[in-house]
Amino acid sequence: MLKIADFVIRHRIAVIFSILAITGLLGWQALRVGLNADFSTYLREDDPLVRQYNQIGTIFGGNSIGIALITADNVFSKPSFELIKKLTEAYSNMDGISYVTSLTNVVDFRKTNWGFQVGNLLDKNKIPQTPEEFSSLKSYVMSKDRYVGNLVSRDAKATAIVLRFANMDNKAVTHFTTSLKVKQVTDSIIRPEELSRNNTKIYFGGMPFLIYNMTTLITHNMELLLPLMILILMLILYLGFRSWAGVVFPLLVVSISVTWVVGLMGIFNLQFDLLTGIMPVVLLALGSADGIHLLKRYFERRRQNESPRNAARLIYKEMGTPIILTTVTTMVGFSSLAISDFTVIRQFGLLTALGVLLALVITMTLLPALLSFGIHYRHGKSVVSSHLRVMDSLAVFIYRDKIGILVASLAVIIVSLIAIPRIVKDVDWSLCLAKGSSAYHAEMILRNKFGGSLPVQILVDGDLKDPAVLKTMRVIERKLETIPMVNKPSSIASVIAEMNLVMNDRYVIPESRQGVANLWFLIESKDMMKQMVAKGDKEALLQAKLDTWRTAAQVTAVDSINAFLATLPAKLAVVDLSSAPPSLRPALLQIRKQIMVKNLSRDLQKYGLDPSVGEVQQIVGSVLDAGLDESAQQNIRRSVKSYLQSPEAEIALSGYSARRVNDAIAGSLQKGQIPQKDALKRIITRQVSGADAADAGLLAESLAQVVRVAAGESRLAPALESVKKRFGGFRGSREGFLRDVKGSLWEANENYLVLDARQAKRLFAGEKPGLYREISWRSSQTGLASVLNRMEEELTPTQTESLLATLIIVILLLSLIFRSPLGGVLAVVPITITILVNFAVMGYSGIGLDSFTAMIASIAIGLGIDYAIHFLTRFRDELKVDGDELAALQRTLGTTGISILINTLSVGLGFSVLLAAGGQHIRRFGGLTAMTMIVSAIFTLLLLPSLFLLIKPKFLKQAIQHSKLTETGERPETTLHPDAG
Repeated sequence: MLKIADFVIRHRIAVIFSILAITGLLGWQALRVGLNADFSTYLREDDPLVRQYNQIGTIFGGNSIGIALITADNVFSKPSFELIKKLTEAYSNMDGISYVTSLTNVVDFRKTNWGFQVGNLLDKNKIPQTPEEFSSLKSYVMSKDRYVGNLVSRDAKATAIVLRFANMDNKAVTHFTTSLKVKQVTDSIIRPEELSRNNTKIYFGGMPFLIYNMTTLITHNMELLLPLMILILMLILYLGFRSWAGVVFPLLVVSISVTWVVGLMGIFNLQFDLLTGIMPVVLLALGSADGIHLLKRYFERRRQNESPRNAARLIYKEMGTPIILTTVTTMVGFSSLAISDFTVIRQFGLLTALGVLLALVITMTLLPALLSFGIHYRHGKSVVSSHLRVMDSLAVFIYRDKIGILVASLAVIIVSLIAIPRIVKDVDWSLCLAKGSSAYHAEMILRNKFGGSLPVQILVDGDLKDPAVLKTMRVIERKLETIPMVNKPSSIASVIAEMNLVMNDRYVIPESRQGVANLWFLIESKDMMKQMVAKGDKEALLQAKLDTWRTAAQVTAVDSINAFLATLPAKLAVVDLSSAPPSLRPALLQIRKQIMVKNLSRDLQKYGLDPSVGEVQQIVGSVLDAGLDESAQQNIRRSVKSYLQSPEAEIALSGYSARRVNDAIAGSLQKGQIPQKDALKRIITRQVSGADAADAGLLAESLAQVVRVAAGESRLAPALESVKKRFGGFRGSREGFLRDVKGSLWEANENYLVLDARQAKRLFAGEKPGLYREISWRSSQTGLASVLNRMEEELTPTQTESLLATLIIVILLLSLIFRSPLGGVLAVVPITITILVNFAVMGYSGIGLDSFTAMIASIAIGLGIDYAIHFLTRFRDELKVDGDELAALQRTLGTTGISILINTLSVGLGFSVLLAAGGQHIRRFGGLTAMTMIVSAIFTLLLLPSLFLLIKPKFLKQAIQHSKLTETGERPETTLHPDAG
């Protein structure tokens, strides 16, 4: 060590200028460091879930949805719609925005006198002008489930403009800049007085705007916390040293080390995120520790009239090894975070460890070089020296009450262990937003009125124009509607079902491929399709919303969805019941009944009902067992008559011919038979003289559909009436409730049955081939909710691994340092209890385990063990002087003990600065870490000497033995009480 010291002091001018030159270079590079608040980048990029999430964004034009929210007393007014239209048009022309959807441009489906129409909700984008027109529009919109909760709130006091952000390479930067442009465009369009006059407010929510707010939060925290930390550090150093050098030199060391780390971030294209954004503040608190201990020892030597050059040289020898060892242990604590699968935690740990190392390098080079020039030293009594009597009294207390301290520590352990099971992994990420802020209000509006802002996504691979695949997607949507906090599922399947509802009054997927194709054709050119289907209509995105950012709810929802998807068949089978062998029909109908019972149960659950299985089975059974009673036959006859007399009929029949055809059909119905296409064609050719065969076939095909629909409606009517009477207390709209129930029961009227291909294979074993067809498909959950869930899954294992790795490495290091395994184990007892106290505070106060609080234990080990190393090293040296345990303890507490207290104040208050940060997660992290530093110092100064005085590991016994072999003489100057002034 002396050789290094001599080299540094001999070349002190070169050392100082070299450090300043490197600082200037890295300071310039530090200006290149960007910001990243995108949660989706906080897991490894090679994680399969993250890869799929990013791939979804590429395929479907972006996977991040931003929402501009407009609130007013009534959004169905001319000022509100004019504002919606202006903003929609402005956002649509922006770079970085793929699609924009609002009430003024949303695609709408209507049945008109001329057929089925696909257009916009506002005809030709014209805004209604009169209150009557707005009242009519409001009634129509509020009757559509696709609009309510997606584009307008149920109370009509809030509307949403949905923005799909384009997927680009640097997503975090793109989202920030695009969000900023959206806000700027909004401000340029709207005048504040206009908003106040109409009692209108605008908020921005969704992931891109959350990233924007988090990014500004990072900037705000650095702008606020760094100056505050510097002021507090200056105050602590002044109170501890009462010397300008005691303030300036440690501050200079940490400032340079922070500059170097941030500069290296710029060189390696690393960005500040939610954690590394507070790294400079943490380094300011930590990096001063080595300088404090070095200056403390320097002032001790200067009090004894040591020359500046020699004092700077000798402190290298005396303090070099302890400082290096404490730096290593601190680095171990932070480096252990590299075990984490969270890139944000890993980067924070490694960069902070690097910063601690650089602080050591600068301390061991720049500080001795500067100190060797000599510092004007004032011998006045300092605050520290005035407390030596207190430390002497503390030493006496510890020496006399060792057992009592151990018993009290044991009680703390027991109380802490009781609290640990209370720790919850339920953290609300929206706490990152300051309560009362515009961003927080936006999140609450989205949560309470629009089903939430956290997207849930399911990727479906298969032939999307096959009714079987679409029906299975509808099954998934039904299931999602029953999972707590999951809302508003939608996909191409629900769009097709809605189109069928408008056209045919049935919220179901058309039974035939042609029926699907007819509807698909009408919307395939619309922009909305690019957000739902891709890869030649072979890949679809089913989306829903989670109305919370609480991790426990996310885990429950994601796990429930994954568990359900795992129950779905890998291959589907489609059976034509009309062609199935009679011997298999009972089994096939039983399968149909089971499917219908599940679907109806889920529909009822969606509306807050909890029917018994028996009730649902009874309703479904009544539909499946329904026959053609007189009422049903009359309904069919009316429908046939109406069609034959309409312009749509393929053959224009006279009244007489129409009656003959209708009577013939009625005859079949009286026999309990529903005539099919071929039977109807025979009836037409017999009853209508001279009918063209081709026209007769076309008319027969249409009549078959008319008869089947009328029979189906009649079949369902009693069951629907029963549902209305039994379940009158449903939650939600009556129209939506009856729509969904009817859709589930309608399956009883369909010829085709979709089931598990394995089930079909067992049923049709031994039958002739071709009685059913198989369809391959696949579904998997993706989306940000799944990514956050993966983060939650990795949190506890990585926390445990990091903690164990840190403890093991520290014990090994201490065992080597003191050449005593027992000493190594005993030395970590105070910090172990400190960790338990930290967990106890979390458990008793309800603070959840998240990516911030999960790091505290490992950090506490790395920092807290420094106290043990400094204390035990000095205690051992003092025992070597005279072997007097009490005197050695008094001298240790009076020197190193005071240094530990100063260091604890600087580090503890340094982390306490984070209490002023924006975002509750960072505040909790700062407060808990500060507490652990204080608790660690207390146990180090009280429990550690008690343990070692009672047990006396080998290295302490050797120190006492060394004192006995040393000739009695004047006590070495290194043991004098210092005046740190």
